[in-house]
Amino acid sequence: MTYRYPHFHTRLVVEDMRFHAGPQPGEEMPDFDLPTVDGGRVAKSDFVGRTPLLLTMGSVTCPMTAAADPALKRLHAEFGDRVAFVTLYVREAHPGDRYPQPDRLDRKMDHARDLKTRDELPWPVDVDDLNGTLHRMLDPKPNAAYLMGRDGRVGFRVLWSNDREPILRAALENVLSGRSPAGEHQGRVVPMLRGVAEMDRMLTLSGPTARRDVRKAAPPMYAMARVMGLMKHRREDVTT
Repeated sequence: MTYRYPHFHTRLVVEDMRFHAGPQPGEEMPDFDLPTVDGGRVAKSDFVGRTPLLLTMGSVTCPMTAAADPALKRLHAEFGDRVAFVTLYVREAHPGDRYPQPDRLDRKMDHARDLKTRDELPWPVDVDDLNGTLHRMLDPKPNAAYLMGRDGRVGFRVLWSNDREPILRAALENVLSGRSPAGEHQGRVVPMLRGVAEMDRMLTLSGPTARRDVRKAAPPMYAMARVMGLMKHRREDVTT
């Protein structure tokens, strides 16, 4: 399967369930220097010797990204003066008619701007190249997070940044206190349930092709997403 897959596939469901590669806690973070949606740049050298960095991966069509936003914003409000927060825009998790897998960097940049605007992210969003050079060095998961210490090494990594908030909070506290590396976490049940709760909305955003692909690749997950989406719409109708 190519990195910039045009359609979501069953194989991705299996591959995304655990880390297979990437730097482990205690190992050097890969070097990077990437453009941001605001016209600036974000480089590893900006943080080494200065401040820890929480680098989260995401895309505009990723349900896990949407599910992670509330907790990440709370953590940013708590730690943002001591830890730099950055979102690394990667490949589309669920490419569709409205948000196909970008074939040009300017289109990928447009998608990243849409994510920052839609989710009102208060931190920089930088954009990986089309072939996902940094993303693939970190193990190409859709919503993983890497916490880099001031020494430029990985202090902590989590498979899904929408996992339980106290896990990431504890890692931030440990790295700030110099207790690093703080390990890793590869939870599945909690982040998957949270992601599925956002999936119907994300598939609607991406378009009919994205919905068809998930229905074909992961029928049980799609059925659960539809039920949870309908329940959410009914609750919203009641409150309005």
